[in-house]
Amino acid sequence: KNSLGERMGLSDLFIDPDTLPDTGYGLIQLLFLLIVYGFILFKSSDLISNGSELLLLIPSLAGIVGSVVLPILGAVPDGAIVLFSGMGPDAQKQLSVGVGALAGSTIMLLTIPWGLAIIAGRVNLDEEGNGNYRRPDGYTGDWQKLTPGLDVFNSGVNCKDNVKMTGKIMILTGLSYALIQGPAFALNCGETHEKCHGAGEKYWALAGTILCLVFFIGYLVYQIKTSGDDEVRSEQRKDVQMAAMKSGQMNFSGVFFNQIVSATEAGGAVLDKVLREYFNKIDTDRNGSLDKTEVKVLLGELHEDPNNADVFMAKLDTDQSGTLSFAEFKEGMLELVLEKSKHQQVSVSRKDVHASKPSEARPLTGGGGVNYGTYKTGQPLGDLASERSDVESARSHTVETADDDEDGEEDEIPEDLLHLTPEQQQTRIKLRSAWMMGLGTLTVLLFSDPMVDVLAKTGERIGVSSFYISFVLAPLASNASELLAGYNYAIKKTKKSVSISFATLQGAACMNNTFCLGIFLALIYGKSLVWEFSAETASILFVEVLMLIFSLKTTHRVFDAFLVFSLYPLSLLLVWGLEKMGFN
Repeated sequence: KNSLGERMGLSDLFIDPDTLPDTGYGLIQLLFLLIVYGFILFKSSDLISNGSELLLLIPSLAGIVGSVVLPILGAVPDGAIVLFSGMGPDAQKQLSVGVGALAGSTIMLLTIPWGLAIIAGRVNLDEEGNGNYRRPDGYTGDWQKLTPGLDVFNSGVNCKDNVKMTGKIMILTGLSYALIQGPAFALNCGETHEKCHGAGEKYWALAGTILCLVFFIGYLVYQIKTSGDDEVRSEQRKDVQMAAMKSGQMNFSGVFFNQIVSATEAGGAVLDKVLREYFNKIDTDRNGSLDKTEVKVLLGELHEDPNNADVFMAKLDTDQSGTLSFAEFKEGMLELVLEKSKHQQVSVSRKDVHASKPSEARPLTGGGGVNYGTYKTGQPLGDLASERSDVESARSHTVETADDDEDGEEDEIPEDLLHLTPEQQQTRIKLRSAWMMGLGTLTVLLFSDPMVDVLAKTGERIGVSSFYISFVLAPLASNASELLAGYNYAIKKTKKSVSISFATLQGAACMNNTFCLGIFLALIYGKSLVWEFSAETASILFVEVLMLIFSLKTTHRVFDAFLVFSLYPLSLLLVWGLEKMGFN
């Protein structure tokens, strides 16, 4: 209780915007609160995103994480803003903040990141629109995917067919808007609220809520069923695994331990892709083999003991050529991890792991009595400067891999993971992921309510509808991580990475059409509120229909990027124009 004996709630932890002075200083204080709350929501959303992506490193969870967990948690920030906009005593007024966040999030994600992905991922296009993703067969001279400059018609990106399907699903889920908007038009809602209520608009909201739930479950079921066959999501998991290794805090054994021990077909395919990418990166002369110096550098990049190169050469170089092929190197890596599992007393059948101490040395012995050297968990990789220099000097530019993949982006992985056994590393990742997602979600739920109050008050103070304030500012706090992620995937300049960017943005729109809109319609029904957002609904559907047209294209030129960019301000102008015409 406070000093007056009144019971205090969570809302009392935050400054009430109504108590701020009506002077210019009060506006400055209000804007300061807006910046602080927005930053906290941004960091919280980032925690949720990074925490959920960590689970992609756990093979047994990767499918369900990519299909269900990532989409749902990505929609939590927007859903929380929508929820709290309709929970207060002035819910009908503050719903403008919620619909602004919903419309702004959907339209921003489908336009700005989409256009940026085209520009960042662009390559040269031939006359038929095919991207210059692969080095021509037999070509040994200088080659680059993109000619310097910004050619709006002869550069762009190609994407895979999954983008077409996801675009169709996006527009299908958008039909939920029609179920509430149609009756709202017929009942002339917004002018005679009692008529809307009496004629049963709220029950149309209930029907819309149920339809959103059906679409939501259907979308997740579709995601789960296609997760095993979706090479785009497989590529996303591979990028997360490579980022964990490139950070230098998790080694090859920790990342791929489960795939190697369980020997699943899907895990083997990802393992093959990752090793092939690293192998081709070191194979600068592209002769399909590595000498001992190159093997040492490659082991170092995988954060395994480089001294094992001697053992690899002695055991696997059967023709005494002084080099290892990719198949031979892969065989050596598989045996290395399997031998680690034996010496760490890992029982595959009982899943019983007894960890060795970080300072305890243990021999890694391959079949036939070959000793894989003495390796200390967490031991520094040693001075490989001379060997690495020899390889790097031959690599004047990045070598393109056989499957046109590029290097992934580096992530931060806690240092303590390197000093753990492979299975302990994955257990620690589960715990780390859980607290990151939990803390992020809790913080989002805690700060969304005061953020709604501040957005509403900001619009009131500057004389602008809170819809426009929320439309522009709310997505910066709740969706900035998706924008950056889409850009980072696209700069790899591959079909798969661009397709990941597009499909991720379409997936976010699907979640807004189901999860977030479902919350909105549930509020309309539960609190007998009035749907007076015809202009906003028209704007959302206008952009989604046009983006479906773009989704059906396999070639996106830079010119298309500027067309997509233009949809963002056009959607705001459409809302303004329709409201002026009396649509509400």
